[in-house]
Amino acid sequence: MCVTDVTFYPLIVADRPDNGIYEMPPAGTDMSQLRIVPNLDVRPGDLVLGAYDETPNPARLRWAMQSCAAFPALPVSTGGYTALEGESLVWPSNGLALVIPREHVPAGVYGRHTAEYRPGDRVVRSFIHMPEDSDHRHGNEPRAVIQRGTVTAVEDGALTIAWAGRWPLVADPVMRLAAPDEIERERGVYGFAVGDTVQSEYGAAGVVLELWLHWYSGAPMAFVHWDGDQRTAQMTFGLSHDVPAAA
Repeated sequence: MCVTDVTFYPLIVADRPDNGIYEMPPAGTDMSQLRIVPNLDVRPGDLVLGAYDETPNPARLRWAMQSCAAFPALPVSTGGYTALEGESLVWPSNGLALVIPREHVPAGVYGRHTAEYRPGDRVVRSFIHMPEDSDHRHGNEPRAVIQRGTVTAVEDGALTIAWAGRWPLVADPVMRLAAPDEIERERGVYGFAVGDTVQSEYGAAGVVLELWLHWYSGAPMAFVHWDGDQRTAQMTFGLSHDVPAAA
């Protein structure tokens, strides 16, 4: 990991919404291991505490907004932007991130922090999806998405993974162990998580590929891969949780 030379400035936390999404670094985190690194050097499993898109200036107070106070990284990049958590392209690729290297993250955050996967491990990968045609969410613009799966076999370092659902195109995926807290957080907001099996009101079964809040109404939305290879986007109220994915 390339470490950037830094000058320290005071940080004032003015407010943090109490909505169950913002989290402190986990108990036992060695804060002396905090590093500032380029966004493009953040690795899967590093604990991200923040990111910044400009050179720090002590004479200018800047507001910074982010979706989480601490989360395990799953970085992918496209078009000059990086999705540090694997989904929202919000950070410029030439910006800086505040991280605790994965080697120093307490094991209780989301399991083991090594590449030595074992059968039964719940894993998550992120990649850039390139729609062939205008689709349900962002037209034909590329976007970052995640996909969860389960390791079914490990032989001579080669992994066999049963991925939940199927994307038509995957470009340069990166992978880490899944974080149980992230899965439970999604289930708390939407009723199910990416990778969970759901059932429609007509009895059809499918796998959740994406979850998001509608840009205008705020309604919870889901993109589902149905049996028979059909994919639809719809509000989540018409879906029920069938068989929960192992967390």
